[in-house]
Amino acid sequence: VSVSTLTEMFRGCLPRLVALFETAGTGGGDMTPDTAALLEEARMLLLCAGHLLTDDCEGETPAVPESVILACQGATNGESCTASIVALIDMLKSVAEAQATKVASYPADPRLSPLLAKTLLWFFGRWGPSYILPSSDEYRENTGGMLSAYSAPETAQPIVSFCTTLCLLYFCHWPQEKEVQDESTKLLLALAKKGAFVRLLMVNSPSFETIAALHSVCASLRHNAAPSELSTAMAAIGGDLSIDVVRGYQRLPYDDRAKVLTCLVVACSEMSNEKATAMLNGCMKAVEAPFSTLVQALGNKQANSKDINVQESACLSILLYGGIVLASEMSEPERIPHFLTPSLPYLSGLMTFYAEDLTICEGLLKLFRDYAEQYIAMMTRQQCIDLFTASASLLKHYSEHHCRNRVVRKRSSAEAVEEEFEEEQKYNDVMCAIQLLIHLGTKDFTLLCNTASGASHGVETSQITDVIFFGLQQILPLMSQGLLQFPTLCQHYFSLVGFMVETYPEKLCALPFDLFNSLLDSLLFGMSHSDPLVSKSSLQGLASLAKEHLKTHALSTHLSTKPDIFENCTYRILQEVVFQPIIWDRLEPAGMALLPMAAIDVHKFIGLVNAIAAQLGSEDKQRRLHGAFEKLIKPEMLSKVSAEGREGRVVRVQFKNDFDVFVRDVQSFLILK
Repeated sequence: VSVSTLTEMFRGCLPRLVALFETAGTGGGDMTPDTAALLEEARMLLLCAGHLLTDDCEGETPAVPESVILACQGATNGESCTASIVALIDMLKSVAEAQATKVASYPADPRLSPLLAKTLLWFFGRWGPSYILPSSDEYRENTGGMLSAYSAPETAQPIVSFCTTLCLLYFCHWPQEKEVQDESTKLLLALAKKGAFVRLLMVNSPSFETIAALHSVCASLRHNAAPSELSTAMAAIGGDLSIDVVRGYQRLPYDDRAKVLTCLVVACSEMSNEKATAMLNGCMKAVEAPFSTLVQALGNKQANSKDINVQESACLSILLYGGIVLASEMSEPERIPHFLTPSLPYLSGLMTFYAEDLTICEGLLKLFRDYAEQYIAMMTRQQCIDLFTASASLLKHYSEHHCRNRVVRKRSSAEAVEEEFEEEQKYNDVMCAIQLLIHLGTKDFTLLCNTASGASHGVETSQITDVIFFGLQQILPLMSQGLLQFPTLCQHYFSLVGFMVETYPEKLCALPFDLFNSLLDSLLFGMSHSDPLVSKSSLQGLASLAKEHLKTHALSTHLSTKPDIFENCTYRILQEVVFQPIIWDRLEPAGMALLPMAAIDVHKFIGLVNAIAAQLGSEDKQRRLHGAFEKLIKPEMLSKVSAEGREGRVVRVQFKNDFDVFVRDVQSFLILK
């Protein structure tokens, strides 16, 4: 009933819409209230159709809703329900085609609605992957009805060709409509991710071939490219592309061009199809060739790195490489590291020319971050080493120019949250650098898993940790308390530091004193942070440093420079965490940090307790505090803090229970009034 009603409502709306689009390009093109109401009516019907016929399958395999399947297989109204849905889809195609055709001729006409176009693309992006060539494995005994409407290549090919043509028209004639472009690339990518059969249908679509050709022509063309450059690029590719179509695609923002390239790489990834393989190679070579020319020109000083056109070409190349990197859902994704590895040193080398340009810096860091995240688990030994080497060089040149003179602007409480968010976005480059190190560190975990199965690629743990610690050293000078006020950045930083301190404390203890002191200050800042995860990571990091010194005296050199390191840490843990109301969501890590601190030098710890007690004033409070510490700190327990195995676990469990009692006791008279 719902489908039939919706179909009839749209049937009544369709003639008026088509008539409206037919007037595009004629006089009297102002938007009237009646026109706006008609477009909004159509958009609302589209939204209803989208939610009725499809589910939000974000992160899941797209599937036809069970309610639709059952309705179309019903003995009474099954055939009529299927016919209504097919009729509705045909009408939606007619509307989309009518508007897109007029957009190609009159893109500036106000009667053509980008919002309606966006909604149509959104609908087909949800509907297409579910209904086109549905897999029999997904529906078991369910067959026929709506599942058979687009289940054959001869019925699916027109739909796929329609979708690619729709996207092509919007790429070339509405390149500056950001939301339309976003939905267009989402539609193409959703179809490409559907599977091998749909990918082959896309490759066989003439419009898709045109999109691939446009990418190949425009991969080297800046927005302000001269007409001679455009003619040369068109002549090199050949084909029957019109100059207007190429100029329209050239006007696409660079990040949208990168998204289109992601769609192309995924859709052309079937190795068994020669046409798809040829298109894929053409798309990737179109990115590689101009980048190689740029790098050679910069290296030979034939191009001035300060020239605005050269800078724009560098940005375009970086974004297009990023588009290739994000195509990890392609078939045989191991081809991406094979393609990208030779270019890594040159991509990293761009930082030597553009270290002062924050836009290019951030683009490079994002590229390396995404590459490490998507492919680190599948790389060979040599590919990993090349990535580690290039990443180390990238971070070194980045830190030399950006890890100083970055001032965090303090904001008053009256300023808007939106402004604080915008301020945090200015430090997105730091976030990308931290995330890159986190993703590089995951190779150590995958190696442990692969070693157990005999599939290790031969990368040593030391090679991984050396790069991560080198990168950490580049970032540490920037991580001031002002920068750590930004929540997301703070969480990622402590996620990295907490893991590294807990896992490799001996390497952090060997840092130069200035860097170690910066690290320690950040851990002390984080232990009283409002975010429990940040505070726990910080306290666990402090505990790891203290235990490492107990075992190996790893901090002896730093203690000769600053003898009160542990006394200061202990004092701040007690005053800023243990004796504060915030202790309850970080009780265990605070206790596990305090225990080795006390064991390092019991006499100094006792002196510190006496100093704290003296500040209380009341003799009764002093006596109760001393009594609580005497029950908590037991000599026989401190002597076994660094013990391994069962003995060490018993000590830690006992101290955990004693610390809980201690905190409840001291807070009863230190905080409660």
